[in-house]
Amino acid sequence: MKPRSLRHCIEKAAKALVLIHKWSPNVDCLLDEDKGECGHLILNFDDGECSKMAALGKDLENKGYRFRVKKSPWLGQVTYLGQADDKTAIVMTLPITKDRIAINEDSPEQPYSFK
Repeated sequence: MKPRSLRHCIEKAAKALVLIHKWSPNVDCLLDEDKGECGHLILNFDDGECSKMAALGKDLENKGYRFRVKKSPWLGQVTYLGQADDKTAIVMTLPITKDRIAINEDSPEQPYSFK
């Protein structure tokens, strides 16, 4: 990636990280700058941080993000994908009980709101 493009990607991610740090400072974060237009910020929440994730989601929705949810019982996680125009996409994952029998029962992505 060219230095200018990388700088813009990191600046956009940094703006989102300010909000993330406000609501859940101990969440596990990862930046994948190669995905999407402005990169993906991946947040892995624990079971005990569900309420913090909801508060963060509300704040991100107020900043223009729209979320989609996908449940994957085979992987044992629920994934929330937040996207906004000209901003870093945010992927939040929350663990659920693994169900290895439900291999073909992944639900399709559906719109979701934290409000």
